[in-house]
Amino acid sequence: MSSWSAIVGAPGTEKGRAAKKLAELLQARGLRVTGFVQEDVSDASGETVGWDIVSVSAPEKVGILARTSSEPDLCGYAFRAAGFAFAKELASESADVVIVGGVGKLEAAKQGHWPVLAELIARADGPHVVACIRDNCLSSVALALPDPLDYVELPCDDAALAELAERLSTALAKR
Repeated sequence: MSSWSAIVGAPGTEKGRAAKKLAELLQARGLRVTGFVQEDVSDASGETVGWDIVSVSAPEKVGILARTSSEPDLCGYAFRAAGFAFAKELASESADVVIVGGVGKLEAAKQGHWPVLAELIARADGPHVVACIRDNCLSSVALALPDPLDYVELPCDDAALAELAERLSTALAKR
């Protein structure tokens, strides 16, 4: 099985920002990093109207969830298959580390990004996985996976992310 680590935080603690910063720090240490995070999309008034899947290593993004008045899937939002397909594509790129953002209630119920996360970790010689997990879903997700290699809990500063990057790069060099 592949090793994994977690970025854990409550909604609104900028797990995506932390994941992108960690990706930058790991790349600076010579590791190949790919993957995705989910970022909210706001209208002119600042109200969240959806979420995008955003690459951690390129400016690409694709919508995954949008507010709708007809046939909502969840709380007035509808999922977009293209967003899940884009996330899977990003997670399938050859890399030393793959970041899987947006691990929450859907994934705790073994849906959403769960198949991608579980498949990556099940690979015998796969990349190290960093999962961005909502704090209230951590136990459900962690109980279904082997013990993590490391983690950081949000909120945290960039120094804590740099320390995590150092620990991960050291551990991955020993593999």
